[in-house]
Amino acid sequence: MSEQATKPELSLKEKNRRWSLLREKLKGAGLSALIVYGGTQLGVPLHYLTRVWGSKMNMLIFPVDGEPILLIPSNTGLTGQQVVNQGCWIPVENIYSSANLAADAAKHITNLKLQKSQVGIDSFRFWPVFEYQTFAEMCPGVQLVESHRLFGEVRGPKSDEELAVMEKAIRISDLAHYTFLANLKPGVTEEEVANKANEILTAHDVIDRIILIHSRPEMAYPYRPGPTVINKPNPVTFSPEFTRNLGYGAQMIRAYWWDEPEGVYKKMFELWAEMRQMVVQEFRPGVEITDAGKMIEDLVDEWGFECDKLGHAVGLSYGDAPYITAGPHERDYMEWTILTNEVYEVHPMVRAKGGKAPFTMIGDMYLIGKDSTKWMTTALPGLPEMIPY
Repeated sequence: MSEQATKPELSLKEKNRRWSLLREKLKGAGLSALIVYGGTQLGVPLHYLTRVWGSKMNMLIFPVDGEPILLIPSNTGLTGQQVVNQGCWIPVENIYSSANLAADAAKHITNLKLQKSQVGIDSFRFWPVFEYQTFAEMCPGVQLVESHRLFGEVRGPKSDEELAVMEKAIRISDLAHYTFLANLKPGVTEEEVANKANEILTAHDVIDRIILIHSRPEMAYPYRPGPTVINKPNPVTFSPEFTRNLGYGAQMIRAYWWDEPEGVYKKMFELWAEMRQMVVQEFRPGVEITDAGKMIEDLVDEWGFECDKLGHAVGLSYGDAPYITAGPHERDYMEWTILTNEVYEVHPMVRAKGGKAPFTMIGDMYLIGKDSTKWMTTALPGLPEMIPY
């Protein structure tokens, strides 16, 4: 693949929108700059400001006044020009090779005359202690301020350009599911049928993916596709989630059945129908993310089941912050208030109480509008979707 082919589908207008919003946010918080540690979340925060992935521990210094500076670890072997050729928004003269990111970041902060100011960091959670200590020793007058949420409030609301690219990812997801369903027959293995869908993702330049499947009714969680043979009447749940090399991804989870569900399964799919309605009606700007998570858990409990893995935002990566939880007692908890034009994937894993089978899972993406919430992943909407064999 050529370097030109890997350039993301975003304009300079989009770059200017992002940089201006971040500068306004930093000024409002009394911060002179933001340091973005590129290894976080597949390099998503760094990619947001540079248009290149930061998964090799790059670091960006984004001052309120002046041009951003990108540091690339010297052991990557990349030159500044190579990074620019990938589509980077940072000019080559502001890209530096670094053998010590923390020490060089401190030097650049000093050169920018910011060594006696408050500087945001995204994020302490991901910054190695040794690097933090190195920076603090070299810039003792800098007050580092955790700014993950501040930056997240810039990244969360999606522009029209971003939404257009996300719709492309959804169409790829649809095609992967249609391909999976077309090859789903009695006697094939999970790997065989999942690989057909995986070929679609690879053909559409997917850089990162997780594929889960559930075809054994006795299991209470999905798992990676394996040698298990799929046979009637076992239902099949299929979950591909992915990020394109160009940025932005999608996740849609569907339950495929040979026969109409009965008994407890029928009850579960009635729950899923109400779940979709509830998200459209109740997920609104201003709702605390933990309140949204509690609504999901309470609804599942009212139907006599339990759940976990409630969902997450979708952005440059298929799984972006914040994650949907019901409070600080749950993994991935984060304080957050739902914002207009955010996109969320809602996919609670529903099972019998006590962590036992039966299990069902549906996953959909939703766009939070100012006055209404839109269900985005509307392909194969059946609860469940029937297999044509």
